[in-house]
Amino acid sequence: MKELLIQTKGDTPALALVKDRRLVAYWPLEAQLVLAAGAIYKGRVGRVMKNLNALFVTLTKGVEGFLPLSEARGTQPRPGDSLLVQIKRPPQGKKAAYLTQDISLPGRFCMLLPYGNYAHASKRSEHRQAMKRRAQGLRPEGMGLVLRSKAEQATDEEIQAEIARLQADWEALLQKESSASAPMLMAPAPGILERILMDETALPERVITDDEKTADQLPFPGLIHPDPFGLYNVLTQLRQALRRRVYLPSGGLLVLDPTEAALVIDVNTAQDSKRAGDAYLRTNLEAAAEIARLLRLRRAGGMILIDFIDMDTDAQRLQVQQALETALRADPVKTEVLGFTRLGLMEMTRKKTDAPLPAQRLHEEDTTTNDA
Repeated sequence: MKELLIQTKGDTPALALVKDRRLVAYWPLEAQLVLAAGAIYKGRVGRVMKNLNALFVTLTKGVEGFLPLSEARGTQPRPGDSLLVQIKRPPQGKKAAYLTQDISLPGRFCMLLPYGNYAHASKRSEHRQAMKRRAQGLRPEGMGLVLRSKAEQATDEEIQAEIARLQADWEALLQKESSASAPMLMAPAPGILERILMDETALPERVITDDEKTADQLPFPGLIHPDPFGLYNVLTQLRQALRRRVYLPSGGLLVLDPTEAALVIDVNTAQDSKRAGDAYLRTNLEAAAEIARLLRLRRAGGMILIDFIDMDTDAQRLQVQQALETALRADPVKTEVLGFTRLGLMEMTRKKTDAPLPAQRLHEEDTTTNDA
């Protein structure tokens, strides 16, 4: 069962998504920042970096974003110009937010592209060519449209109603922008609850919250409980998932080391290092499912390298790769599994959409593990 827990009281107001009592996603409520991916600004062009073929755009006082000219529309903007931009990737560390002028308005079934002129379908769609033809028929004149995989289960009438709502949102934004002085936020990124309703393939079957007012605002019935997170020890699960060393139920171990270039994950054997063959395969399959959960929960992004336990055959390696791909299908963020490198490392990517939750090194003992 998939459940959404909303805890508004106490020191840790947050939302948590739980499936079969296991934590799969966590969002601190205070993390709903204006500099999140999807936020739209009327910005002011500042420095032009000819050597980078890009420019910086002031979004708010003292905050700039990075706009490559490949993401700009029309003629090259000049310092002092105002322009409408959208955050494609939020700021991370010392890196400024990555901007685009190719604005997109997301819904549950589709994404409307006000400046686009094409029709596409999600790569996750089971019948992608048929969905592309469907998108061509539904695309508003003078705009682009991308049908999401969830549109396969929706009627044309439902999709058209969503397109009409997104068009109305765009018209209202343009009206607001016409009289706004740059820099100014035009439209914040979708809120956490809104993102859940848009992105989850299957919506939560039950919502539990500690606040009656929040329950009344939900689009479906919510249960009231004084301590939603306590039902499944959410904070304990979160602390365990953010550690460098994460233990598997079988006794195996994952070691996660984020670096500047990539997240490196090492899969280690269970305590009995004499086991081999099928036992190693079982540990790797268990690790693949847990890695998919941890990547989403930790909001990892960019390049990811996984050092699975060495396997005897290509058939076993293919089985592990397929298990990882299957587990990643539940992740609403775009992922791509590239396969095993010549050095035997699994290479994959996960799109950077949110700032990662900070890894925690909570006084863990540096115990010796059996590496295979």
